[in-house]
Amino acid sequence: VPTVPQDDRMVSPWLLTTRWHEHTCGHVTEHLRDMVAIPKDDDDEDLLKLKEAVGVYFQDALDLLPTTDEITLQRLNSPDPIKLGISNTPFHKHQEKETMRRYILPIVALLAMLIRSDEFSDYHIPMPPDLQCLVTALDSSVARNSPYQLTDISLVVHQILMYIWTTKWKRTAENLLPDPTERCLALLTLQKDGSFKEPKDVTGIIAKDEYCIRLAFLTEIRNRVALGEAEDESAAFDQLEPYLTEHNHYTFSRLRSLQHRASSLAYSAAGLPSIWWTDATTWNTMLYKGNHIDLDDVRKMLADTEARLVDLWENSVLKGLHIRIDYDAIADDLTNKDVGYSFLSDPRNPCFSRRDRLLDAFFHNKDIFGHFGVVREGKMIWNKGNLRKWLQDYADFHSLLLLRCEMLSGAPGRGTELTAMTYRNTSTRPTRNLVILGKHVAMLCLYSKTGALTGKDKLIPHSLDAVTGDILIQDLALARPFAEFAASVCFLNNTQVKELYRQQMFIKFDRLFNSSDLSSTMTRHSLPALNYSLTINSWRHIQTAWKRKFRCSAENLLEEDTEDTVDALQAGHSRATENRLYGLSVETLAGPAEDVLPLFLNASTTWQIRCKAVPGGALLPYTEARFNHNHSPSALAQDACQGKGAPSNTSLAPNADDVAHRVIELLMPVLTSTMQAAISNAVASLPKATPPPISGGIHSSFSAHQHQFQDESEEEYASEAESYADEIPNVEKNGREPESLTISSNVQSPHHALAAMKTILHDQAVAWASEQQCQAMAAVLAQQTDVIAVLRTGGGKSMLAIIPSILEKDRGATVLILPLNSLMIDFERRLKGMGVPFQIYGANQGGLNPRANLILVTADQAHTKGWRESIAVLNQRKRIARLVFDEAHLPLIANDYREALQHIYELRSLAVQMVLLTATLPPSSVPDLKSSFGLGEDALVVRQCTNREELTYFLEK
Repeated sequence: VPTVPQDDRMVSPWLLTTRWHEHTCGHVTEHLRDMVAIPKDDDDEDLLKLKEAVGVYFQDALDLLPTTDEITLQRLNSPDPIKLGISNTPFHKHQEKETMRRYILPIVALLAMLIRSDEFSDYHIPMPPDLQCLVTALDSSVARNSPYQLTDISLVVHQILMYIWTTKWKRTAENLLPDPTERCLALLTLQKDGSFKEPKDVTGIIAKDEYCIRLAFLTEIRNRVALGEAEDESAAFDQLEPYLTEHNHYTFSRLRSLQHRASSLAYSAAGLPSIWWTDATTWNTMLYKGNHIDLDDVRKMLADTEARLVDLWENSVLKGLHIRIDYDAIADDLTNKDVGYSFLSDPRNPCFSRRDRLLDAFFHNKDIFGHFGVVREGKMIWNKGNLRKWLQDYADFHSLLLLRCEMLSGAPGRGTELTAMTYRNTSTRPTRNLVILGKHVAMLCLYSKTGALTGKDKLIPHSLDAVTGDILIQDLALARPFAEFAASVCFLNNTQVKELYRQQMFIKFDRLFNSSDLSSTMTRHSLPALNYSLTINSWRHIQTAWKRKFRCSAENLLEEDTEDTVDALQAGHSRATENRLYGLSVETLAGPAEDVLPLFLNASTTWQIRCKAVPGGALLPYTEARFNHNHSPSALAQDACQGKGAPSNTSLAPNADDVAHRVIELLMPVLTSTMQAAISNAVASLPKATPPPISGGIHSSFSAHQHQFQDESEEEYASEAESYADEIPNVEKNGREPESLTISSNVQSPHHALAAMKTILHDQAVAWASEQQCQAMAAVLAQQTDVIAVLRTGGGKSMLAIIPSILEKDRGATVLILPLNSLMIDFERRLKGMGVPFQIYGANQGGLNPRANLILVTADQAHTKGWRESIAVLNQRKRIARLVFDEAHLPLIANDYREALQHIYELRSLAVQMVLLTATLPPSSVPDLKSSFGLGEDALVVRQCTNREELTYFLEK
């Protein structure tokens, strides 16, 4: 960064809060990045032992976890005990060893930076004398020819880290980043072009630093107890607690502060899309980070992998033998937690009772038997080379099974989760990952992204496609017993490998697969078909985009299932409590209820149909599933969805909006001609007289003859249209239509608004409640600026949302956002009484219907991705005229405990008029309200005196 911009508007919010760009200004970017580079084997500098020593140091710290008091680990995991209390989740190690190797890298960079600091260089790190002495000792101990052992070096590492993390680092004008840890963090986020990483990319580095700090202080706690400096671990932690909690003057607190800011910016800032649709009709093609991705190419790739999977199974695993296990139905007890249980061992499934079928078939085939071993002097001599080759082919076969489970089972899973799945209960994991749900072969994804931190599992089922599901069952019933036998021969003394073959779903020869293996397999098979290398991460983005467009995403089902229902509330508890106590969950942990599980399976089969794969849900043999002459994909899809597993696939039904448009296209020509004839007849029958002039209001007989223009033909077609509307969801059908719906949409004025009010209120004596109500209505209809209407209770605020939706039926929809459920209930009741058409957006809704011109949505739902997508799609088909927010003062007073009222400006995702309604807003709060909702300074404020004359205050001593 050569210069610091003088205008802060040229600086990102993240750098404005960290000022890191000022620290790096004037220095060579490449040199700064070299300061924190991880030492490599081919480096000229003598830092080869540093990374190993740091690894040994933190591994020793991890080894202390099993023998540390649980309360100590809970306190280690409580960064803000005063505000949040002591965490019930103890500090713990990661699930994979490889994770810790990545977590120590920021600490290696920190120590390397201190060693590389040279007071005579352009970039020097000021250090206190004591720290400088420790760094010098570390430098000499990690040299190439150093006689020190790694355990000796780790002692010096501990002293340096304790010095850094227990020192109060004070900023000065000459040193804006005195804390070496924050300085290292700043340099680690510096990129080659002199820019800095986005906040979302910084949070991971900070998390690694925090984890390592906790481990280092765990070592210090145990050292103090061992040396007698503290009576016990609790006393030692009391001494060190200021260094491990927020709101103190030490490194840990500073990192936590940066983490909070980075997380807030990452969540609130809208990033540019990585997906750009090139086909907005069928949604089959897209650009992913500029790369062309076509769904047809993905289908071809999946078809190729299916053919390759079958070939590996039949020729490499079965060695050309025609052998399989037939079944019509499979019994599975989902509640059975016995160690070793699976549907394969269930006595109700006698077809799986013999586990030696493949082994017996191999032994009775002379050629295959001779391939794997020979009998000499009455003893069996196994050919370990050929057995190992078979296990390697078996691993290749499993890599394709894993790929298809990732790409065809619905929402993409995480690599850590998929590669560690078990097919039977174990002593440490009593819930297996492979189950039978009805006629679905399903994977249960139990590990969520935060499962290791929260200690809770979410039960997320994924239905496997017909080919993958059947081959997986055949594998576990036929080939797995022989694989266990081969592993016992090839890995005679390795019990861990043999255990993998006994319980894991996928094995890569002598170990489990990992995320890198899965990404490599996806890359190898996607590159020829797509000309792009898919990985787990890229596929997650790409498939999620398609699933949202095709309405087959299960990602939001868990969120939807947490919403309270009438049935749950009637029972006296929330939906979450109902799920926990009565739903199908893992050991009564958080999970979806049994009525939601089929929706997940249906989401999987819907995606499989989109990919032109044979969907799951029918328990078909893979040969029959692939036999297109007798079972076309459409027929199999129908079998999978109708009565054989998941409920009928509504997401493949015609879209409600399309149905509505087709009805309108068919009826409009007939209705137009009918109406014209009716109007002509009615006008001809009227007495010839000069109509009275309109002045000061609408003639009282405006709507008196409204329905004289409706003849029998029109009623017939209207009835037909209503029958079509019965098939269209989301539109509230009322007993009558408001007569004012036929007002010409070419004119918008308060006069027409008043006439419409008289009609829907069924009172021709209705007048404006106040001059301010009339002014506000005129501003809302003009749509020239945002409007804040401060009208007293009973002042007609709701009409500012209702009347425009009637007058502008063909020119734009009105969205009414309600922050309280009680308001939703009240509006629904009132609108039905008035006969005003409307629709309510709900979590389970697929989309918005363009026929209803008034849309009601809660503030909570208005923050969801589903709402933003639905409103954007509707805006392409029918313009959104305005957003109206009732009780607009609530975000100012309830945003600290109502998450939906935080960042309320995000509701304005479209460039439309915003209308705010309230009866409780003092003039001093108007600027705050404008800022909260993101209104312009030119927003019109219409204020009525809100004094309630009927209320009296009595002050008594």
